[in-house]
Amino acid sequence: MSRLPRNQAAQLQALVGIKRQKAEQDMLILQQDVRRIEDEIAQIEGSLKALDKTGEECDGASLARRHGAVERMIAELGTRKAALAARKIDLEAARDALRRVMHSQDRIEDL
Repeated sequence: MSRLPRNQAAQLQALVGIKRQKAEQDMLILQQDVRRIEDEIAQIEGSLKALDKTGEECDGASLARRHGAVERMIAELGTRKAALAARKIDLEAARDALRRVMHSQDRIEDL
């Protein structure tokens, strides 16, 4: 393979460096989003466990409010788990993109 002129190699290196920085930033944002969603899931699960401890003095209105709150929390939990699954897929795609950029960076150094 013929060697690239020095200025073209430098330009390619700069472009790949920018792509790598962008890929790293995207991955960091997705990792933070995954952690945030996991924290929200843990909070909802904690709230559900707290509601599970029913007292002896419960009237019908209290039970009805609790039941409605539990249904909303369970629905929110399902929504958050679906969002977490989607974000994990996005995170894996971001990791692949970063691997490809790093491979391109290595290949440019070989030119």
